[in-house]
Amino acid sequence: MAVSTYKGEEIIANLIIKGGKKYEERVWMPRTVFNDPAGKDAYIIGNGKSRQDFDLTTLPADTYGCNALYRDFTPNFLVVVDRFMYKEIIDSGYAENNVVYTNHNCMTKMGGKSHLIPANPHRGAGPSAAHIAIHDGHTKLYLLGFDCGVDNADNNVYVDTVNYNNSSTVVHVTVWDTQMAQLMNAYPGVEFVYVEGNQSDTIKSQSNYHYINYSGLSKIIDGEKT
Repeated sequence: MAVSTYKGEEIIANLIIKGGKKYEERVWMPRTVFNDPAGKDAYIIGNGKSRQDFDLTTLPADTYGCNALYRDFTPNFLVVVDRFMYKEIIDSGYAENNVVYTNHNCMTKMGGKSHLIPANPHRGAGPSAAHIAIHDGHTKLYLLGFDCGVDNADNNVYVDTVNYNNSSTVVHVTVWDTQMAQLMNAYPGVEFVYVEGNQSDTIKSQSNYHYINYSGLSKIIDGEKT
């Protein structure tokens, strides 16, 4: 979808049962974020440990981050779909001065200042962030910290912190790899450049999959600055 065509969407705010019949209470939610991607690539920041030693402050715009990333770094756009994580972000006051994307359930049930994920794909935060970047019009995405090739217990920067699993819990992250593969298949004209990390064979088999290391990413960023 071209970003210029999106004006907002109608959502189901409430389901009402009356006289044995179900009624949907719908409200119009207008588009509230207008981003011009011209001349820019997108940097999607997941929270896998493979990105731990990379200096995120060297990234140019546009950056799309996930969940607790806000604790350490302020991306241009923060994406959250988990209601507990959303409450933390809203309670912190972060959303008052920064762009936070979420789904309508979080918005309508918990309030706070946030923006609706456009044409919500009902995916995890990482795939949703990539979806938003594509929706904005980006055709090249660099993906950092997307370590979803193997289910494991502790491959997250924020493991053992509030609203995250402890280090003994096996997290089925491969579901997010599957969601990313679906996104890649749906947008064959978009380049998905994975920066290190651990990807599944399903991801690697996509025609628009590319791989670089962090040294290569730094060279690309330095080249853009000259």
